[in-house]
Amino acid sequence: MTNIHKTFNAPMSAGEHFLRELSLAAEFQQAVLPNIISTDYLDIALHYQPFDMVSGDVYDFKLNREKELAMFVGDATGHGISAALMTMMVHIAIDSLTPNLSTDESIRKLNKLISMRDTHRFVTGVFFRIAPNGKLTVTHAGHPSIIILPNNDAPFTFDSAGCPLGLFEYEPVRYIEQTYQLKKGDQIIAYTDGMTDQQNPTGTTYGEEGLLKLISNNKFESSQACLELIKQDIDKYSNSKNVRDDTTLIVVTYH
Repeated sequence: MTNIHKTFNAPMSAGEHFLRELSLAAEFQQAVLPNIISTDYLDIALHYQPFDMVSGDVYDFKLNREKELAMFVGDATGHGISAALMTMMVHIAIDSLTPNLSTDESIRKLNKLISMRDTHRFVTGVFFRIAPNGKLTVTHAGHPSIIILPNNDAPFTFDSAGCPLGLFEYEPVRYIEQTYQLKKGDQIIAYTDGMTDQQNPTGTTYGEEGLLKLISNNKFESSQACLELIKQDIDKYSNSKNVRDDTTLIVVTYH
């Protein structure tokens, strides 16, 4: 008589099933993250850290035939899978953009593509393009301004914020393209507010002021050196214990 032994896997609980699906979502999100596009006139350093398994932060790159590199940094409202799904929408929308569109038209098209889906969610973002001759164009959509750190001057930010993407199909505050002529050694810092919203043990926020103060007192030979000092200073400020959001930081040096 032959004994037949069958092994059955125990059914997963609802919690185990959710964690498994969340893990798969995290793997998928990591898989679609773009690599940094290399050019011979830019040095780029990137920090991207989800607060949980999936992230509501998003970044992307787009290079046109003239070798102008465009970059997008954004932050979807909320947390978890819903925010992560919004980042997927952003990647798809950016892929559909014509490479030579101005930054304001690019943001305008992104806004329409996202708002027409009626998700009742939004994404803040900044879209900027750098040409080989150093011409920088930038448009903000309810997102913290990129910071320009001139090689021999004080850092500064732009003053046109615009509306977050997805709130209104026809923007009540018009998206504006602003320009700046970079010189060799100038740096650009783009980030999500998960960086500057970190708090010290007393509950005081690091803020844009802390970031501007830090970079005002330092000069950096490389993008990576700048990025590492910013990370170290914010981690020291918060004791690395009060991070409650996704964090993304891109530093670009024109040379």
